[in-house]
Amino acid sequence: MKFINNLLHNCEDTSLNIIKSEETSLSVSVWLKMKFHIAFCKCCRNFNKQTKAIDRVLQHHFHENFPDQETKASDALKKRIKENLQKM
Repeated sequence: MKFINNLLHNCEDTSLNIIKSEETSLSVSVWLKMKFHIAFCKCCRNFNKQTKAIDRVLQHHFHENFPDQETKASDALKKRIKENLQKM
């Protein structure tokens, strides 16, 4: 049973890693656990699809409505976001 628990994340960990993976790269083991969980959990699979759809819509919205210069985050902001995500 311990082996199975090491392979699987729970839904909370998986949803957090789905969000983290949008902004930063995950370690191979965390990424594999996330993908394995998504393969067997319909709720997390749906959450993953919804997150990607929201990102596409927001990207399209900001790309059409604002010039390129205004949509790019500063390097300092990107660094702060990554640091906060890694603390989670």
